[in-house]
Amino acid sequence: MAVGTAAGGFDALVEAADRAALRLGMTGLAQIGEGRFCPRQLRWRRFVAPDELAALLARRPLVVTHGGMGLLGDAMRAGCRIVAVPRARATSRRHPSNDQRAFLERLAQRYPIRLCRSPEALEEALAELALAAPAPIRYPLGSTVPQILRTYLQQHRGSRHRRARPVGEVPRA
Repeated sequence: MAVGTAAGGFDALVEAADRAALRLGMTGLAQIGEGRFCPRQLRWRRFVAPDELAALLARRPLVVTHGGMGLLGDAMRAGCRIVAVPRARATSRRHPSNDQRAFLERLAQRYPIRLCRSPEALEEALAELALAAPAPIRYPLGSTVPQILRTYLQQHRGSRHRRARPVGEVPRA
């Protein structure tokens, strides 16, 4: 279960996942971000490093997540069954992705992702998926950009490329 790195977290989803896990006898790890609610049934951590997240996803047949592209993409590449609950906050110029409903609806039309329109629907979705055979899913993503970037970064760790100037920084004369 993961809620990403959005300011304020997604306490409603973390609480719903913890409650569902207790009622359904499920275990797991919750990445709760900056949220205030700390699960009682699920083990939890604030953040999980990308490499560790990839390893965790590779061993998990089912992932509950918000509608963030990063977590969804990682779970899809790992072949996980996905239950996605959109964060539905007001958007602004500074936070255009606060409302994830339209994105998840579109994604769920194209891929076998279980969309829960609210955290309150999570327990029912998990109960249904628990009855289904946990076969891995292959998502035809059509892009290998994340793998290309991961490989490049792994090959160049510690090299002089890491010391490059940030984009837009002007060299001093």
